[in-house]
Amino acid sequence: MPRLAECAGFCQGVRRALDLALAAAAEPGPWCTLGPLVHNDAVVEFLEARGIRAVERVEEAAGSGLIIRSHGASPGVLAAAQAIARQVVDATCPLVKRVQTLARQMVQEGYRVVIVGDAAHPEVQGIVGWAEGQATVVASVEEARRVTPAPRLAVLAQTTREQETFFDITRELLPKSLEVRAFNTICDATRKRQQAAREVCRDVDVMVVVGDFKSSNTATLARVCADTGVRTYRVERAGDLNPEWFAAGARAGVTAGASTPEWIIKEVVDTMVEFEENAARDEAQENQPEPQAQAQQEETWQEPQPEPEEAREQSFMELEAEMAESMSKGMERGSILKGVVIQVSDDEVMVDVGGKSEGVIPLRELSVRDLRSAREEVQVGDEIEVYVLRWDDDGTILLSKKRVDMKKALDALEEKFHNREVIDAKVVKSVKGGLLVDIGVVAFLPASHVDEGFVRNLDDYIGQTMPVRIIEFNRAKRRGSQVVVSRKDVLSEQRERQREEFWSTIEEGQVRTGRVKRLTDYGAFIDLGGFEGLLHISEMAHVRVDHPSDVLSEGDVIDVYILGVDREKERVSLSRKRILKSPWETVLERYREGDIIDGKVVRLAPFGAFVEVEPGVDGLIHISQLSHQRIEKPEDVVQVGDQVRVKILGIDPVEKRIALSLKEAEGSEAVDYEGEW
Repeated sequence: MPRLAECAGFCQGVRRALDLALAAAAEPGPWCTLGPLVHNDAVVEFLEARGIRAVERVEEAAGSGLIIRSHGASPGVLAAAQAIARQVVDATCPLVKRVQTLARQMVQEGYRVVIVGDAAHPEVQGIVGWAEGQATVVASVEEARRVTPAPRLAVLAQTTREQETFFDITRELLPKSLEVRAFNTICDATRKRQQAAREVCRDVDVMVVVGDFKSSNTATLARVCADTGVRTYRVERAGDLNPEWFAAGARAGVTAGASTPEWIIKEVVDTMVEFEENAARDEAQENQPEPQAQAQQEETWQEPQPEPEEAREQSFMELEAEMAESMSKGMERGSILKGVVIQVSDDEVMVDVGGKSEGVIPLRELSVRDLRSAREEVQVGDEIEVYVLRWDDDGTILLSKKRVDMKKALDALEEKFHNREVIDAKVVKSVKGGLLVDIGVVAFLPASHVDEGFVRNLDDYIGQTMPVRIIEFNRAKRRGSQVVVSRKDVLSEQRERQREEFWSTIEEGQVRTGRVKRLTDYGAFIDLGGFEGLLHISEMAHVRVDHPSDVLSEGDVIDVYILGVDREKERVSLSRKRILKSPWETVLERYREGDIIDGKVVRLAPFGAFVEVEPGVDGLIHISQLSHQRIEKPEDVVQVGDQVRVKILGIDPVEKRIALSLKEAEGSEAVDYEGEW
């Protein structure tokens, strides 16, 4: 069985790019990638079969969705893509993005940037663009010697270069500047693959490196293996293998570049197993014993060997087990780590979790809140705790901040649940049967617990912050909400406290402020803070009120007088007119005998006509004062509704009567009292 290197196959950056591409392909419209998504023809063919073609120029993507490959692109190319493509999906590896950001930062700080890498590689070309074209690319120590001195140098590396080459070139550049800043931006997946390949080479006779011939990191792996002195062969697929490479008894090893899919690795390993079996079978036939010796051998029981097809199946199982074991080493899934935010984009956050390991937090795993951008939650330099969701052998880990925040929030909420504490909840969404509220985690507020009464429209509560109490808490719950809350319970307790306070302090003769809760034909119910009292229609004003809505509206805040308190039946009667100024007080202040005023005839009697002087105050024109001539009845002179000018003959404040004359006011001017109000 060939020995598979501990780190081989897709890195996290390639897997992320492939996931983004497949997600894009599920959306309507044509899609393409700017250049091959990764340097592997098998992956390119895989994507083409799903409608994603590779184009070499941005112009070819006009009207299509465009995926920026994992190698990244320059700012100019990105801007052109945004202008011409229907939609742009940036699948640039987060580690490459970090190099791009460093290149721009160093140029802006006045450093001359040197990039250790292949000038023709698309990743390096993109980094040069981010350095505003002011970068020098060197691939070897010899090229580094030709770099002209500069006051300040910043050294970066293509993510797939050999670490030793980067160090050698950096040492060569040190004498060329008074200040040299070196950033080891080589992907940890590259370093680990190279180290794992060297370890395998120590124990094998022949090494096979699997990967596309255009892949830079695969070429580097092949050089690393060859430098150990082991016979090394580079193949793209199983069909490139030669059985003559694998002599009987020879120990073989396998490694693969970061852009090599697992199915190709399995295919290569399986073919190598067949070659080994064939070589062993041929050797056995050549060394077949004489018949007598063979008969003696047959007398000895031998454990049956698996047939070739069984061996092939077994090889697949062993390969999967070995790859699973290699994936399980390192940080454990479910671990909680501390890290520092090193890069923030709208869709994700990159975190340095130590040990040269970097993790990515997708936007959906950043917060329990709905975010439009990761920048709303964290900034570069923030120290945060993260939860390991999934890892890759290249050191890049899929992380979640939301899981840690939820755990902390659940710990705190569990304590509040046991203590029956009241907490604030912000309504974020209405769903079938209730509301979703933010209390540090998303909790469920059933419709029956939103208020003390029936709620017609739950959407009215969206955006509101309200007091709630946890009524159900279950960490182990997998379907539905782990936390259920109630507002009704809190309101009921508040109402009971207000009610007790109300009945202990309410007394007849008090004046209180209340809010009009609802109107009926016979009066208005006034909320006095924990209890409702009745303001009868007869107590609303000094004048006749036909309907409460003529003088009050629901929601009005008014002062009322406590007429009566019945604690046994829990009833409170109210009056408003008791605290309103009597119209007769106004009359005595404004009118005097002899004044000529205007009024309105409101009713007739056999002995005269009543005229409204003020709302609630009527005066009488005796029949003898309606005309200079003798009349039989008031209707001969005036009708109800007539506007008349009258003279005040007398005012009796005790009996609350005003005597008026129509005939004595004829030809006189009315007094204007408006200015005296």
